[in-house]
Amino acid sequence: MRSHRPAHRAPTRVAAALGALLDASTAAAQDRPAAPPEPTGGEATVVGSSSRALSRLPGATTVVGERELERTQSLSAGEALRRVPGLYVRDEEGMGLRPNIGVRGLDPTRSRRVLILEDGMPISLAPYSEPEMYYNPPIERMGRVEVIRGAGSILYGPQTIGGVINYVTAPVPDRLRLTLRTTLGDRGLFIGHMMAGDRVGNVGYTVSVLRRQGAGFRQMGFEATDVFGKLVVRLDARQELLVRIGVYDETSHATYLGLTSSMYERDPTQNPVPGDVFDLRRYGAGVVHTWRPGPSVELRTMAYGYTTGRDWSRQIYDRDPVAGVAYERVAGDPAIPRGAVYLRNQMGTNARGYSVAGVESRLRVRFGTGPLRHELDTGVRVLAEDMILRRLLGETSTDRTGAVFAEDVRRGVALSGYLQDRVNLIGRLEFIPGLRVESFFFEREIRRDAGMLVNRTGGGSTASLIPGATLRWAGDTVTVFGGVHLGYAPPRIAAAITPMGTDSQLAAERSINSELGVRVERGAALRAEATAFWTEFQNEIVTVGGNESEFRNGGTTRHLGVEAAATFDLGRALRWGTSVYASARYTFVDARLVRSPNDPDGSLNGNLVPYAVPHTMVLSGGFDAPFGLGAQATWSYASRHFTDTDNTPEATPDGVNGPIPAYWTLDLALRYSHRRSGLGATLAVKSVQGYVTDAQSRPNTYIASRAPDGIFPGGFGQVMVGLRYDR
Repeated sequence: MRSHRPAHRAPTRVAAALGALLDASTAAAQDRPAAPPEPTGGEATVVGSSSRALSRLPGATTVVGERELERTQSLSAGEALRRVPGLYVRDEEGMGLRPNIGVRGLDPTRSRRVLILEDGMPISLAPYSEPEMYYNPPIERMGRVEVIRGAGSILYGPQTIGGVINYVTAPVPDRLRLTLRTTLGDRGLFIGHMMAGDRVGNVGYTVSVLRRQGAGFRQMGFEATDVFGKLVVRLDARQELLVRIGVYDETSHATYLGLTSSMYERDPTQNPVPGDVFDLRRYGAGVVHTWRPGPSVELRTMAYGYTTGRDWSRQIYDRDPVAGVAYERVAGDPAIPRGAVYLRNQMGTNARGYSVAGVESRLRVRFGTGPLRHELDTGVRVLAEDMILRRLLGETSTDRTGAVFAEDVRRGVALSGYLQDRVNLIGRLEFIPGLRVESFFFEREIRRDAGMLVNRTGGGSTASLIPGATLRWAGDTVTVFGGVHLGYAPPRIAAAITPMGTDSQLAAERSINSELGVRVERGAALRAEATAFWTEFQNEIVTVGGNESEFRNGGTTRHLGVEAAATFDLGRALRWGTSVYASARYTFVDARLVRSPNDPDGSLNGNLVPYAVPHTMVLSGGFDAPFGLGAQATWSYASRHFTDTDNTPEATPDGVNGPIPAYWTLDLALRYSHRRSGLGATLAVKSVQGYVTDAQSRPNTYIASRAPDGIFPGGFGQVMVGLRYDR
């Protein structure tokens, strides 16, 4: 539903309806109580810390816990998430600084189809109007990562298409604890991390300081500093206050420009624009108040805000020579049509600033109505976004300032609410219906265009009801679930309001997401899950690669597939002192275009959706000995897939279009911990195959992506040696 009302008008009817929902749920707390809510210890979680909490969630859910993070010695959160069924993580610069996560065949570019949270709070640039992820929380300070891919995602919004990923920071310890880690690697890699925490009486705290730097794999050096703190205060027996604050600062030589086909074949380690610079500075804070007035009621209120400054300076280039332009240099092979990149003596800088603030209350009530038991979750949220985007043109290829070519201001206010009722029907059978309400009011002010002062403004709004329901049966060792929910993603302000300031009537993305799955758990020895899914899109927005990525309505698409995972621990099954385990993760996706508004003759019907990988697999195995020694090997595989809606069968000379051949990687990790002293050591080799070279001394790399604009290689080997002190 769309309207042309100005963005500043208050949506009084929606607000009143949400208020009525909250009042009704509060009144319901007076009914018969049930089991008390699971304690959280001040942690803002989506799934919860126990296997019981995981099994109770509607739909497919996975938790990557602290033990698995330690075993894998992941360089980034993206590397850890490759082990989650249904997820595909596309590499870009090799260090995971900017995550590209796709779920069940969805476009992974900048993870814009996934709602990503940290301690339950959104962290993307602008959750409604620009949900891209340019900031990736350091995995070193996380206690676990929670992933929801089913109907349970409607509790969080606004993105309900690809599910929810919640990074949960390490909990406040019960006693004084100090952790020091230092990791060194080839190509100048250095990671230094200090984390300290304690609890004194009713007050606990955690402080984390992290430094990461390195030369990178393709002359794409980086340095990043992350400072984070968390304070938990127990106000009384029923109330708890959590305060968190964080600062992140990064400078890297990231670029949009990939390699041409001939450049990649000749030397995949080269970077034609080593002078490109990406600066990111983020400041964030949040407060969470938890109140449990009774054993059956919990009210959690959170307020948060963050600012992100993102300046990206990139040398301007052409794919084909332009008459009259004196180029600074030419990279690639100009003898091949579109086989070279013509670099101008000019720098373009996208200087962008984002501010986000929100307040959210979540109420959980357990009660009974006759023979039925209920667990009611309801909540409301107000969120505001403000951003200013400037395009600067420097006079030389090193000038990061220059004249303002374009200036664009975008603002939005969102109101949302949800209601979900877990109803125990008969025995262990539960029915879990839910409904989310989303409304977004936005405006755009274009101040400068093509260097000229202009005054173009426009606004609009969108609103939607997002229903979902799950049927779940839970036995002692087996849980069976089936669900359906509406997938929703609000339209981007830049696409919804044209450069002339008019409403383009671009509809929000909508899909119908269905799944049927089973989870099996037999003690600590065996855990397995399998889920079949079907996602039907009305209007899937696809990314079009190029110098400046664009978004286009891909029309009706259909995603079908199966995701499965299993972990078996022979040591625990036989009650050995040593854990000897093996695990497998597999995802099959068949995502195809059904009907496209850009294809009137239907020639694209049946083509695969770009970056929907048909087959992905992760196999791992290892052991944990009681005297502190552990090892793990992990083999990952991704099958051949396409990067454009035409399913171009052969690579184009510029490297932008064409298939991505199948590839595999092998990671090895070894660790030792001396428990009495707290000292430990680690050794990891990432992408072992990357150290194998051919007759021309080229490393055994693979094509990870052809986006944003050209070939981005992956699979470079990385050796890491670390020391650790933990007491």
